[in-house]
Amino acid sequence: MNEKVYLNGTYFERNDALVSVFDRGFLFSDAVYEVTAVIKGFLVDWESHLSRLKNSLKEINLSFEMQEKEIFSIQKKLIDVNKIDEGLVYIQITRGVGHRDFNFEEDHFEPTIVIFTQEKKILNTNKAEKGIKIVTFDEMRWKRRDIKTTQLLASSLAKTEASKRGKDDCWFIEDGFITEGSSSNAFIINDNGEVITRELSPKILGGITRSSVLEFCKKNNLNFRESGFTKIEAKYACEAFITSATNFVVPVIEIDGHKIGKGVVGNYVKEIQKLYFNEIQKRLS
Repeated sequence: MNEKVYLNGTYFERNDALVSVFDRGFLFSDAVYEVTAVIKGFLVDWESHLSRLKNSLKEINLSFEMQEKEIFSIQKKLIDVNKIDEGLVYIQITRGVGHRDFNFEEDHFEPTIVIFTQEKKILNTNKAEKGIKIVTFDEMRWKRRDIKTTQLLASSLAKTEASKRGKDDCWFIEDGFITEGSSSNAFIINDNGEVITRELSPKILGGITRSSVLEFCKKNNLNFRESGFTKIEAKYACEAFITSATNFVVPVIEIDGHKIGKGVVGNYVKEIQKLYFNEIQKRLS
């Protein structure tokens, strides 16, 4: 495999890109990341992803000096050399290597930056066309889900458990309300065609695809509301779907064994899928 990976200023073959065992990203998950979709060799909504990355760095007090243009050019080079027509680009930034100590205030760190690509089919997938089935779990993640950190064990455990149960994914529930999926934002559509998703707060990640879908709904006069909804409301919704940079818009046709609507992909979601794809063509970079 000749896939290239960027690590701290150097391009390595995939298996040669090595990080110290004393890196705080490894020891403490003291790191943030961002993932951007690639369509036709172009990045989707890159400026929005960059803005969220900068916010994540700020929220964990991680100073990082690399210029935005340099980050962009590295991603474009990796897309080119790895021949990614459709897929993803990941950026992970850790606080760096140092003494193993919970307190990082008195140590001096040089951040570690890793950028790599992943070839993946995002458009016209079976899940996007047929829909997915989900289960619900009690929320077990930390209280700052708005920061996109590499602290993903709880989400990984939940998604794996969903798979063991023969389902595709999960939605978390906290204080009686759906928060989000293991790696996605959750939406329902009521009988009036109103799109509903959880309002932004530290309890959910502000998804870039989420915000784009709401923007496009507003632009095209589709009603939407940002507010919490319960599992019962989700079960008896007209339609439901998830959004993420890794899957775009994917219908949800079942929750905890209960069919949503008729148990098939509905017309509202199909319209939103088409709307989203048409609009992002204008945001490729």
